[in-house]
Amino acid sequence: MKQMRCRKCGNPLPSNDIFCKFCGEGMTQEQINANMQDRIKESKRIELLSEKYGLHDRIEYREEKDNRTAKYAAVILVVLFLIIIAVILFLLKQA
Repeated sequence: MKQMRCRKCGNPLPSNDIFCKFCGEGMTQEQINANMQDRIKESKRIELLSEKYGLHDRIEYREEKDNRTAKYAAVILVVLFLIIIAVILFLLKQA
């Protein structure tokens, strides 16, 4: 992004205003349009970063973690069930 300068005093123009903060001179229409285009590009860049690092990834990670916990719980329940069956069969053979 090229830094725009005031046509009257030569100081840098602000990116979020249409008047020079040093002398009060207004920006030209071309400067205003260029400023708006820079803001649009910046907002698109922020959108892309939020897609890359945003909340969406955390939600998917949390779902994967919950699924992993459910898998471990299911395995533990199956193992306990098999142990109980083995104990019952052992006791029945003893009797």
